[in-house]
Amino acid sequence: MFLERIAPGSFALELARITPHPTGQAIMAQKAQLLAFKITDLPLSAALTLKQEALRVGAELATPKDCILAKKTHYPCLLVGTLDQLERLRAKCSTQAFGLKRLASMLESHLQTHRVQTPALMAIINLTPDSFYPHSRCNPQKALDRIYTCLEHKIPYIDIGAASSRPFSPPISPQEEIARLKDVCMEVKTSNLTQHAIFSIDTYHAKSADFALGCGFQLLNDVNGFRDEKMCTLAQRYGAGVILMHSLGVPMNMDHFAPYTHLFKEMDTFFSASLARLQEYGIENIILDVGIGFNKTTAHNLALIQHLRHFLHLGYPLLVGASRKKCIGDICAKEVEQRLAGTLALHLVALQHGATLLRVHDIEPHLDMLHIYQALQTIELP
Repeated sequence: MFLERIAPGSFALELARITPHPTGQAIMAQKAQLLAFKITDLPLSAALTLKQEALRVGAELATPKDCILAKKTHYPCLLVGTLDQLERLRAKCSTQAFGLKRLASMLESHLQTHRVQTPALMAIINLTPDSFYPHSRCNPQKALDRIYTCLEHKIPYIDIGAASSRPFSPPISPQEEIARLKDVCMEVKTSNLTQHAIFSIDTYHAKSADFALGCGFQLLNDVNGFRDEKMCTLAQRYGAGVILMHSLGVPMNMDHFAPYTHLFKEMDTFFSASLARLQEYGIENIILDVGIGFNKTTAHNLALIQHLRHFLHLGYPLLVGASRKKCIGDICAKEVEQRLAGTLALHLVALQHGATLLRVHDIEPHLDMLHIYQALQTIELP
């Protein structure tokens, strides 16, 4: 006899390998998934009720020590339990008063199984003279060389932009943006490159988006979060997929943005409203981007990576693009040219926490990282 500790994330894989009864396998897999939630401003009556109900199903609600004294009307709490326990708790709360029905509804979206797709890479192609990472700046020929290199490596997504989205970057006109894009877009169209990868246009100008989509691009990446209805109309007309990125607006207006009061709550509000608007246009092929670095502090960016699974409750694939960004420089004290190792570390954690798509400058190191990550998901105990 020998006792071997295994990683919790490997439990479902190892469970399948010992071939239990299928019904029991499904039940036991749920019991192995531990989930934790932070609840802000929970009414006192709800906290006291939820505490008892959680204990009855084997879960736990952590409350401040003075909660039992009922000195305040609302309290922050932490809820933890297995998927099985929390599902039973949700069912109990759905019939309770004190706001617990609403909590049960919110909990339900998190407890639903949102399958994380096989992770993939999106290569960044910058037709700009002022992108924050100088090595990424391309003229048309250099951009085409990089595109063909991406195709040789079978990179499934290629994101092409011609206007910098770095903080406080100066705006350019759609005409100038299209002039920068023209040669590359025409090569994509005439050589039928969209048969080999999904091409994404990174723009917040409707005219530029129209030009690229007319050249066969299949994905629209708008850092302005589809606030312009023309962008929604274009996606609808071309049947394009969209990348919905959380932002407060375009980069050149960043100094006018108010600071966040509750980042995750405000992001949920943004995504919910934006998704509803896109769905009104019949757009369902949607990828969510949490907007690393867009009017967010280093602490905000780290919290988004660490708690990325929160956004899985929205039901769409998650994109993370932290490649060589300032938050990595802040942590590692490195200039942009020396931020590859930090980028790989942050992106690996993003994959572990629910990311499906990584938007990257450096494709070959990321392919190596992706191979290591995927090997770890399927490794058998020797």
